[in-house]
Amino acid sequence: MRGIKKQGFTLTEIMIIVAILGLLAVMGIPYILNAYSSSLQKTKNRNIAEVEKAKGVLSLPVSSGLPGAMSLDDTSLEIAEDDVGLLSLCSALSIRHLDELTVGSDSIAVGSLSTKASYGSSE
Repeated sequence: MRGIKKQGFTLTEIMIIVAILGLLAVMGIPYILNAYSSSLQKTKNRNIAEVEKAKGVLSLPVSSGLPGAMSLDDTSLEIAEDDVGLLSLCSALSIRHLDELTVGSDSIAVGSLSTKASYGSSE
């Protein structure tokens, strides 16, 4: 009677594979987390730049024909608290509400025409 040839992996081979996978995970996870936080920061910076451009449009004369142009020059105007300014800003950004610019748990604070937009935690 012939011996049956057994197929499969030995315990040692499986342990080596698990160790290699563990090593790859230890090296790869921090890179993935760093890439994720970096992309969130880039998104925030891009949104701030877009809001600043739109705030510049708010100060253009209405005759320019650009969406959101209001000839604003009041630097103390809090855009997020002024309904007309907020609607014009959203129109210039082609969005419906500032909540669309929320990144993670952080929402954008537009401020006035003289202050730069920024992100702050909503917690």
